[in-house]
Amino acid sequence: MLCVRGRLVAILGLTAAGAVLAALSLEGAMPALASLLVGLALVTLSSDPAVEGFRGLSERTGMSEHMAGIVSSMASNLPEAVLAVFMALSPHLREVAVLTVMLASAFNGLLLGALVIMLTYRGGRVRVPREALEHDVEVMRVTIAFSALILGAGLILNVFHGRPSLPREISAFMLASYAGYLYFVSKAAGERGRSRGSEGGGWALSLALGLAGILVSAELISSAAEFMVRELGLHVVVAATVIAFAGSVPEHFLALVSAKRGHVELGVSNLVSGVVQSVMVILPLLSAVAPLYLDGYVLYQFLAVASTLWVTKKAIVDDSALTLDEGVYIMMAHLLGIVLFDELSWLM
Repeated sequence: MLCVRGRLVAILGLTAAGAVLAALSLEGAMPALASLLVGLALVTLSSDPAVEGFRGLSERTGMSEHMAGIVSSMASNLPEAVLAVFMALSPHLREVAVLTVMLASAFNGLLLGALVIMLTYRGGRVRVPREALEHDVEVMRVTIAFSALILGAGLILNVFHGRPSLPREISAFMLASYAGYLYFVSKAAGERGRSRGSEGGGWALSLALGLAGILVSAELISSAAEFMVRELGLHVVVAATVIAFAGSVPEHFLALVSAKRGHVELGVSNLVSGVVQSVMVILPLLSAVAPLYLDGYVLYQFLAVASTLWVTKKAIVDDSALTLDEGVYIMMAHLLGIVLFDELSWLM
């Protein structure tokens, strides 16, 4: 108990220190290094209570671990979304913002493969309940279809009209589709039962502090990465890769800690939802506030999302489980997508 209290006190102290660092917006190598170190320490400490908080929330409300994984993914994606929107409002960072969001989905898929390998390398498989798959498969198919349609439209427009942008009304289709998915998956969860009742209210404090720590750590890590990218003058592709990886760290820790503590369904759901949310939620929000130009970098990312998400979907739905070989294939497909994308920085 003392250890838990000590962890919560440490999270509270680091969160306060991180909030001060973020509010001061200090420029320079030392403030950036301090932000990075505090952010990494904070996300390491915050992931464990956040997982326990989401587990308590699922028990209290009758929410499945799968649904808790979706909610946790939305929570850990929040700072990434806010950062991307602010970058999109700045013309010289707009393309970096778009590519950062789409690359974040690739890093989520990459970690999903690594997570499956970690859980199955001694044999066995990661079971995904059929009822949890029903709506996820549909939203994955819709994401693949939207990505392929936007890719095709972008190629045609580039051939005949120069430098096209994604029409802003398209964002409404994507957001409405994801909202429909949330409605159906929450309705199905509600029909399976509510309020199993969890003992005590400690989970609420753990959830609040864990989420606060994750949000602050994401801001600190991302801002430190953004400063280093700006100071080093990195290519837009490399810059987006660095910032996307930094922004994905909190979500990655949350998924790994979930799996380590035995909440495998929560961790897998967190990562799969992260892939879909990047394309179906965060990207449309960017398109709504600033023009989203369909240049070669962006179109490649739509191709990568459609193809790697298809591999992931196929691996899950064939037998409602993930095995070691499927984990390897998922990881290699996403890794190849990231490597090929970074190769474009030498060609374009």
